[in-house]
Amino acid sequence: MNDVKAIFLDMDGTILHKNNQVSEQSASIISDLRVAGYKVFLATGRSHDEIKYLVPSNFEVDGIISSNGTLGIVHNEIIFQHSLSLESVKEIVRRAQQQHIYYEVFPFGDQRVILKEDYKWVTALLQGDTPPGNVGESEWTSRKDALEHKVNWVNDINFASFAKIYLFTTDYDVITQFRAQLLEDQDELNITVSNSSRYNAETMAYNVDKGTGIKEMIEYFGINQNETLVIGDSDNDRTMFGFGHYTVAMKNARPEIQALAQNVTALTNEEDGAALYLKDKLL
Repeated sequence: MNDVKAIFLDMDGTILHKNNQVSEQSASIISDLRVAGYKVFLATGRSHDEIKYLVPSNFEVDGIISSNGTLGIVHNEIIFQHSLSLESVKEIVRRAQQQHIYYEVFPFGDQRVILKEDYKWVTALLQGDTPPGNVGESEWTSRKDALEHKVNWVNDINFASFAKIYLFTTDYDVITQFRAQLLEDQDELNITVSNSSRYNAETMAYNVDKGTGIKEMIEYFGINQNETLVIGDSDNDRTMFGFGHYTVAMKNARPEIQALAQNVTALTNEEDGAALYLKDKLL
């Protein structure tokens, strides 16, 4: 790995603990990597505006790819931005409403939104402090926190540009079928479809994903593809593994995700496995 120059880290299930926080230890190792001359980037499905709530106050990286490749920011400067169309957004929301699938629409530069007309059934879906069935604790608490602090309830979805739509339900069969239908219609809807857990789906602009985001970011920095290392754990990291030269999956990743990578961390995200792997291999 002597030729590694750029490290791309997923967040959920990779450097985030289940409490949706990056530990001080991981932040410290990332700082040490940057001092040693490595460029470190986040490549996450999370929106850019929420990342500051998930990391220690002194946390710094060289750039952030957010919303699954739709937005690239370096030191507060937008490097690239890819938007869903308003027509696609309204059609996907309409489909979610029909099946009572929870949704959050993420306009660029604004708070995520849900239509006021859906308030009753949307909030009813998230009753209880404990995640039902096999829904992950991180995803459940993130949704409840979003409803309490981060969602803007609006009369109409009419913004200039959109980073993504997040869709979720506790019914595995329903979300699986819904995601499959979106994939079947992605050319018609002009979207890319991904998911970060088995209980969600996310839609972004057409032909945009974490892999394309990494490509755009390294082109900006003049870094070659064979100088990249990526670490992730879930389905929306497949395109990272497809593009990155050195590929590492988390110990807590499902077997089919681990099979996509060249190496697997010895420790889980709860044990700071990604940061400690990098410390061992690069520092």
